[in-house]
Amino acid sequence: HKLRLNKLQCGNPKPSSIQAGDRLDNQWLHYDSRSLPKTKEAWESCCFVEKTHWGYYTWPQTMTVYAPVEQQPKLGRRRDELTEAEQIIYDHFSDPKFVEQLIKFLSLEDRKGKDKFNPRRFCLFKGLFRNFDDAFLPVLQPHLERLVSDSHESTQRCVAEIIAGLIRGSKHWTFEKVEKLWKLLCPLLRTALSNITVETYNDWGTCIATSCESRDPRKLHWLFELLLESPLSGEGGSFVDACRLYVLQGGLAQQEWRVPELLHRLLKYLEPKLTQVYKNVRERIGSVLTYIFMIDVSLPNTAATKSPRVHEFTTRILENLKPLMEADEEIQNHVMEENGVGEQDERTQGIKLLKTILKWLMASAGRSFSTAVTEQLQLLPLFFKIAPVENDNSYDELKRDAKMCLSLMSQGLLYPQQVPLVLQVLKQTARSNSWHARYTILTYLQTMVFYNLFIFLNNEEAVNDIRWLVIKLLEDEQLEVREMAATTLSGLLQCNFLTMDGPMQTHFEQLCKMRLPKKRKRDLGSVVDTIPSGGKKMASEAKTVHSGSRLRINQ
Repeated sequence: HKLRLNKLQCGNPKPSSIQAGDRLDNQWLHYDSRSLPKTKEAWESCCFVEKTHWGYYTWPQTMTVYAPVEQQPKLGRRRDELTEAEQIIYDHFSDPKFVEQLIKFLSLEDRKGKDKFNPRRFCLFKGLFRNFDDAFLPVLQPHLERLVSDSHESTQRCVAEIIAGLIRGSKHWTFEKVEKLWKLLCPLLRTALSNITVETYNDWGTCIATSCESRDPRKLHWLFELLLESPLSGEGGSFVDACRLYVLQGGLAQQEWRVPELLHRLLKYLEPKLTQVYKNVRERIGSVLTYIFMIDVSLPNTAATKSPRVHEFTTRILENLKPLMEADEEIQNHVMEENGVGEQDERTQGIKLLKTILKWLMASAGRSFSTAVTEQLQLLPLFFKIAPVENDNSYDELKRDAKMCLSLMSQGLLYPQQVPLVLQVLKQTARSNSWHARYTILTYLQTMVFYNLFIFLNNEEAVNDIRWLVIKLLEDEQLEVREMAATTLSGLLQCNFLTMDGPMQTHFEQLCKMRLPKKRKRDLGSVVDTIPSGGKKMASEAKTVHSGSRLRINQ
């Protein structure tokens, strides 16, 4: 049964105009560990709102919530209070032999390697515990305790389906029964997570995500507090750590904007652990960070979020990456896949941190609701310095990820106020001693301009800066940089972003007349950059770019 809610719990009136985000009138829906319903009185007086989206953008015109327990239909019914059809179900699921046979059947392996969490079986148990209260729990309890201790794929999947059904089916139970249920479930879940395997981690992720879907987080505070108990404890190795984070991520992602406190606590826990050397843990942390910052969006008529903010986090990361950003020499990955013991220098710690940040930025590119913030763009010089020129799978993880990250960031939307910062970074990198960095900014520039073409065309100063940058790199001492600059200029001319106007033509004509000094004969054993021996070669390169060369966009 439901009842109409006429007045918001917080006492604050509804806003006169629509403003999405965290406001005074919807903060009472947030998870707050200081005011969780941990007693019967608090539970029954708390107004639970199960729909996650209600209140974030606006409120429903008619707001209805579930009525108190005393106004709900009776759940803990005796057998003689059931209908004839219900009595048949009751008799079978109260029979230990029937339940034992059913659990054996549900624990059988059907298609090895292809079985997945079965939503039909989940719905079966959800319906049983919703309609019959906790009547069948004493019969099922010994089977649950046995199943979670068995690491076989089929048995783990079976217990995951039953537990998800239990959590969702107990939605309208009384406080005493819910509290008793979680005293049973918490040890079971701890055991299950310690026995998690490659074959079953997806099932447990689905179990927790399904359990938290469209549920008020305050009703599930036992679950969230359990999942936040040292997810990176190290017990069971890096794989189990990554799986615990995956399961936690599945639960928090369902709650979206309603758990800012939990997101802050998780971020505070993860920050000192960002220098993980295990690749699977780094990748999972990167994915978790994406969801932590998911609600931090800058849109019109949107209030500032109470959840963690990207720019604050990135500012702290930039401070920790200073030893790498200020270094002139090439950054090599010398960190092995093992956790070292004792003190490590700032450079080694910085490389470990950078690997995790790259995983986060790559994961964010496809999932986050907003583009890179200004502080993230300040990481570009470091990525330019690391990313390789060639596409070679033999490169280590750091170089491959830096190249991929640059490709993804170049495709992101730029806000007009971010354009001067990006161009400043590109001009600064164009003066770098590393020709790899000078080459890479051209490949980045190509994609960035074409994905943000109209934003740049609306900014005459930006167009002039890009013209200056490309022409400057046409005169670079490194042959590979000059060739990429020629390709870039060709594409910009063909799409009419730049035009071969009088000043540009005059500049190239002056280069034609320039005589370079003759070079001394070099020793055969010396390794030097190739520089054109005369001004005519420079001019011929400039003419070639306007004659129809195609733009190659390296992503």
